[in-house]
Amino acid sequence: MIAPETLKNLRGFNYTPSTATNDISFWRDYDEAVIERELTYAQRLGLNSARVFLAYVVYEHQPQQFLKRLRHFVRAAQQRGIMTMPVVWDSCFSERQPAYDLDLNDWVPNPGVMNLGTHFWPQGERYCAALVETLGDEPGLLMWDVMNEPLMTSWVLNAGGEQSSRSETIWTFVRHFCEVFQRLDPRHPTTVGVHTPENLAVIGGATEVLSFHDYSPTREAIGRALDVGLEYGRKMDKPVFVSEISCLARANPYDVSIQACQERGLGWFTWELMIGKSMWRDIHGIVYPDGSVRDPSIVAAVQGFFRKRQGEIVRPNLNKEGAVTRALAQAADWLVEDGTEKPYALGLAALEMMANLIEAGELLPLVELPSRQVLDLAAETLAHRAELRRLLEEWGALLRRRV
Repeated sequence: MIAPETLKNLRGFNYTPSTATNDISFWRDYDEAVIERELTYAQRLGLNSARVFLAYVVYEHQPQQFLKRLRHFVRAAQQRGIMTMPVVWDSCFSERQPAYDLDLNDWVPNPGVMNLGTHFWPQGERYCAALVETLGDEPGLLMWDVMNEPLMTSWVLNAGGEQSSRSETIWTFVRHFCEVFQRLDPRHPTTVGVHTPENLAVIGGATEVLSFHDYSPTREAIGRALDVGLEYGRKMDKPVFVSEISCLARANPYDVSIQACQERGLGWFTWELMIGKSMWRDIHGIVYPDGSVRDPSIVAAVQGFFRKRQGEIVRPNLNKEGAVTRALAQAADWLVEDGTEKPYALGLAALEMMANLIEAGELLPLVELPSRQVLDLAAETLAHRAELRRLLEEWGALLRRRV
């Protein structure tokens, strides 16, 4: 079983390869080189655990290849100091029937609402046995996440008067497969990643480890949700961690949510590592496929460093050594119209100085980096010369106003 200290020190990530749109294409189109490169990004970030969503339809179509790929993932992760927690089943979000050749950029339930009944259980049990046979002796296996967000499905949320009976159908399915894994693999614990900590009251008794998700929109609300989860852990005398946090579109930024977990000694899995092809790319993700990052503050938070939000804030004095004055003078010299065409490289150098100063002082929103605009102007053209002039004037005015 897992030591409590191991769970407290979880710094995990949910993972879909940058080349995949969903969990089906993850395993169907598995690319070892991509996987190993992106796991190396996670290693460089100091992350130590991966949460990956499996796909029964891929196993059903090509069982041996699926299991081989799953074993490769766990071993490649373990070689980089990363444990793996497979998510066996998943309710999210729709009632769509999973299909091997589905290329829709959407999240796909697994095994789907049509397979929640007892008629599917023998097939599901054989699948679970194959998973345990493949991974049960792997040192990189962390635990089994038996089902992701069991009730987060339109089949329940839009059920009207049938909501209670459909919910119980899902909980019965989850409890059964928790028992299956506990029988097949007593060395590795089970958990169920529920979408709110309150769901732990329903399923917590069926698992050895408690896990829940939180995407609350304020520091106070995040803390309150985490504390509810911790209280369930105390009541049930079971270890607890957060298997999903961080969403830019839910006012749940990475640095705030991760800091709240760290302050409480809670292990966490952020959603998610890669900014790739999945439907989450515009609201989640730390690393682009080329290894560059969305926001350095996220990298800092993952490594335990957070923005200073209280007490004395020391702002950078950008002109302390005269750099702003020099940049403005160089720009003015290039912009003066004296009948000569100034060398493009000199104007570009002045613009780059301005860009670096603006970024260092955070004088503009950094979504569209000034330094990126400089790189875009590297080759001289008539259009680029006109844009260079425009930016020298605009950024010069900004620096004179703000410094």
